[in-house]
Amino acid sequence: MQIESKETTEGTMSPASREGKYLTFELDAEEYGLEILKVKEIIGIMNITSVPQTPDYVKGVINLRGKVIPVIDLRLKFAMEPLEYSDRTCIIIVDITGTS
Repeated sequence: MQIESKETTEGTMSPASREGKYLTFELDAEEYGLEILKVKEIIGIMNITSVPQTPDYVKGVINLRGKVIPVIDLRLKFAMEPLEYSDRTCIIIVDITGTS
């Protein structure tokens, strides 16, 4: 997964999109973006503790400095082919509080 930061004002984004800075990444040759202000941290893959009775795309939780953070595999959430995690796999920590 290649991650970069972009500032955008137009392009293939929907008209409802806002101008601003986004962290962009690719999944299965498709480009996705997250508002940069929602991104708190990018970390390498680490030990993920499974959580029973969750959907397949919920890989489990991690302990990040004493906070329990759920890990969602977006490839599985978007019904893409799963890939093995590697040393290039990243976890993007986002703040979703106040998001509707």
